[in-house]
Amino acid sequence: MKRAAVRAAVHRFISRLLESREDFDDRTSLEELGLDKEDIEELIFHLEDELELTAFTAEEDRMLKGARTANDLSRFLMEIGRH
Repeated sequence: MKRAAVRAAVHRFISRLLESREDFDDRTSLEELGLDKEDIEELIFHLEDELELTAFTAEEDRMLKGARTANDLSRFLMEIGRH
């Protein structure tokens, strides 16, 4: 799995949740973008489906607690994809 593809998927789904086509920096806080915990959880599940990844509940919990930015989400998804 290529990092660019993961990053593009993360940006596409965040933009869809925000109902916006505006680009944003990977280091921008998801909270600053207007996403709450429920939005981030939904985002994680959609990304796993699109990227055909399966994460254990503990991994999803860790991702949910540690995902502060789009870059964090991409990094976690890359880690899951390596297993």
